[in-house]
Amino acid sequence: MVLLQNAYIDALNTYENSLDAEYKKGNGVFYTDYTLAERMLNDLKVDKSAVIMDPCCGAGVFIYVAYKQGFSNLFGIDQDKGAVAFCQSHLPFASFSSCDSIGLKADVLMKKIGLDSQPDVIIGNPPYVPITAEDPLDAEYLFIRHVTKSGNNLFVAALMRALQIVKTDGVVSYIIPKNFLHVHSYSTFRRELLKDKTIMTIVDLGAHFKNVRGEQIVITIKNKKPSKNHKITMKKFSSNRFVKMTSIAQNFFSDEFLLFNCDEDQSTYRKLSSLYQTLNDLCNGYVGRGKSQSPHAITGKDIRKFGYKTHEIPKEGNQLFIQNIYSAEAGVIAAFGGNLEAAQTVTVFTDGDADMCRYVLGILHSRICNLFLYKYCFNYSKLTMHTDAKYLKKIPLPSRDLQEQYFDDILKLVSLLESSDYMGVDWFNYLEELNRIVYKAYGIDENEANYIDSEVKRIQSKRWISDGQF
Repeated sequence: MVLLQNAYIDALNTYENSLDAEYKKGNGVFYTDYTLAERMLNDLKVDKSAVIMDPCCGAGVFIYVAYKQGFSNLFGIDQDKGAVAFCQSHLPFASFSSCDSIGLKADVLMKKIGLDSQPDVIIGNPPYVPITAEDPLDAEYLFIRHVTKSGNNLFVAALMRALQIVKTDGVVSYIIPKNFLHVHSYSTFRRELLKDKTIMTIVDLGAHFKNVRGEQIVITIKNKKPSKNHKITMKKFSSNRFVKMTSIAQNFFSDEFLLFNCDEDQSTYRKLSSLYQTLNDLCNGYVGRGKSQSPHAITGKDIRKFGYKTHEIPKEGNQLFIQNIYSAEAGVIAAFGGNLEAAQTVTVFTDGDADMCRYVLGILHSRICNLFLYKYCFNYSKLTMHTDAKYLKKIPLPSRDLQEQYFDDILKLVSLLESSDYMGVDWFNYLEELNRIVYKAYGIDENEANYIDSEVKRIQSKRWISDGQF
């Protein structure tokens, strides 16, 4: 007998709560809620005759949702025999098997579960857990090698295997970590997907799962080469709906994926990324974590915007100190480091002289810089990120001509911000003037400046906005 929806969800919650927390964490097991599973399947718009498979089915929520929507060719697989037993007991309308869907070759898996033809749709939420020497992937050598080169995580292996299992022109829709879009270790696989597969949609879920570190996306991929003019549809999960943001040509991306909220987002990125130089081009010194273990070394918590909580700003030196912890609400927090020592919680930028360090200090605190980091480096992540060199070096800087034109103005305002009462009326006025000068240095027009202002106002905490307004 098939359970009614409320009864099934109650049984699923009871089963999930019975699992040991360390077991779930160690195996990357975090079950999907009914609403998200329903929205994912709705978004695919596939024919009711489609063969649907969840190779990491857990307690079977995707299979149950598919059944409720009128699908009948349903297959669930999981390595956890307890999960499969739960599904067989509560979801008798589908076929369930207990085996390693990630480790087995596609043809071997199909024979093992008794399926004659490849599925039309693979949907689910694979486990996220690093593959280690202590818990290696049990699969063929070439597959293991491919996974190792592509990030060495079970969700990568699951997505690769799903694309082998699904039929040509079939669809894979998986919930995976959001950092897949930009973290360097996954770049090999990203490039392969962009070249060989049609990426239909990317849905930004934010931090959807409780007790799961990081944020998530839904990526939906058609198992065929992309057409020349294909566009990826960007969406976000809002008010229990998948809301379209914009569409971006797949060939716009060569490696990292950027989530654009609207056309203005993309046009702003195009303008900023086309400027003459980046921080990497400008920097002649070191960008990286502090190394001092001295008890007197500056830590991230010691730094405030343009100064320190308990230390005097040094008069000489060629270092800039940046709080390594970055949050969208606060933005960059940095100060002139001079000749001080920095601990591991500080990102250090060094250059030829103090003036160049202070020039960069002004740029880093600008709305343009914070918008670029939040949107185009961290992909709208609301969780804590890090101002590591790989992100800072991407920051666009004004062309050399405009840099020279506004260099002294920016230095003057940084000096005033360093010497004024922190977060006082004058301090905020100088900060506002700094932003206006930086806009001029980047060649940003009034409409573009208004867009950046409104976006940063929406993102950042009101404590960084004088009287709640710009």
